[in-house]
Amino acid sequence: MNNPARFVNNVIFSSAKGIPLRLKAHKAAEIVAQEKGILAHCPLALIDEQRVVKGDLLLSAQYKETKFCFENELNLQKFLRTPAKYNGAELPTKMPPHQDPVSLHSLQQNEESTTFMEQALGSVVTRGLREVAENRLKYPNLSVKETMLKLFAIFSKAENTANTPYMKDKYRAKMREFVERCELAEELCDLAEEKASK
Repeated sequence: MNNPARFVNNVIFSSAKGIPLRLKAHKAAEIVAQEKGILAHCPLALIDEQRVVKGDLLLSAQYKETKFCFENELNLQKFLRTPAKYNGAELPTKMPPHQDPVSLHSLQQNEESTTFMEQALGSVVTRGLREVAENRLKYPNLSVKETMLKLFAIFSKAENTANTPYMKDKYRAKMREFVERCELAEELCDLAEEKASK
């Protein structure tokens, strides 16, 4: 015991041999995501499934001085069996958008309101514009433009996520009534033509 170095001088540790080493949960939790290879994304999902998925920071392994995170235990075990296959995993040049849920309240606090508007209203506005484009209506005594704007406004009120179910039903009924009135002139015209042809 006087010279402990003699016991470790010729020993090749697992990381130097190229043997993957699973990191214990408490050690893995201490390592920041940026220290991990491919920014803590799962290498198996990247190579086997061509998906970009964040790994669980507690499911970590080290291979040749690089630390990797894995989506699930199965992927970690697969990596431990054949680490060389997944060691060269690289993130795509264009990353997909984050799937982490974004709070609309936090977006509302930003000075730049464009992001908030896109997140809060994007799908509703798209559906509203599709509704307007598909119907192509004209309300009596209104121009086509005014009809489309009114239809879009009623649709927006009917699809407002902040509305109570009662208010949504009320505006959906108004929208049905509005569409029926728009179609009334066309129906009268068809009836008149039918009557004239008899």
